[in-house]
Amino acid sequence: MTLTKEQKNQFFQDGYIVVKELLTTEELETLRNHYADLALGRVPDYPEGNVSHHTSGTAQAAEPPTPHGSRHDRRGTQVYPKGEVTAPEDRTPVEDPLDTVSHLNLPSYHHSVFNAFVRSPKIVDIIESLMGPDIKLYYDQVFAKPPYAKANRYHQDSIFWAFFASNFQVTCQVLLDDATVENGCVRFIPGSHNFGLVNWDHLPYMLTEDVLAQEVAVPLKAGDATFHHSLALHCSGANTTPYRRRGWSIHYVSSDTR
Repeated sequence: MTLTKEQKNQFFQDGYIVVKELLTTEELETLRNHYADLALGRVPDYPEGNVSHHTSGTAQAAEPPTPHGSRHDRRGTQVYPKGEVTAPEDRTPVEDPLDTVSHLNLPSYHHSVFNAFVRSPKIVDIIESLMGPDIKLYYDQVFAKPPYAKANRYHQDSIFWAFFASNFQVTCQVLLDDATVENGCVRFIPGSHNFGLVNWDHLPYMLTEDVLAQEVAVPLKAGDATFHHSLALHCSGANTTPYRRRGWSIHYVSSDTR
């Protein structure tokens, strides 16, 4: 699958694009099944340390939030979508062990099915449309937002690997479950990739109320995907529902990245 000229222009204008139905129903079900195998320790060669768990789905940062505009809170130097989330008092205790998983790291490095998908033309062709033909996989992880999980702060992917000589990488995030505003879908600031690499301490000053007013929530169906620039500022809201929400993030870099 290749992108149209309009889609490429939108990516470089906004810092992200949406691709609907990237995965078929059958592909989606296959990934979900093998995700469960990895998360539940049914793949012998998958390191136990690659699976992270939430100790509490509603845990918040120790520092209380302070207002940061009309729709966002600040905790120290970190900016979050506004709103605490609390599970109902009469909520049934967690019985599904998958509902405690927060991260599944490097599935493509340890499982042939995930490895085949990161090499699939339907993903790689899009990445090459944006970055050119000389690319390589850097990292991949499944982010899971359990029932009643907290919001995730605004960030740029590049800040986590700021040591790279180039700050242009592309992340494909494939949704394994429907992502809604209620369960914490991703939110972008269109055009924020043009800000350059922003130090964590500078984010609250960069994210003024006027900038945050441009925020766009991106609800998606399972099997849909976003492709975003590694400098695009994004976050996700709290999961206010009793259902988990998972997205598989695949990070590609130029072959000459050092």
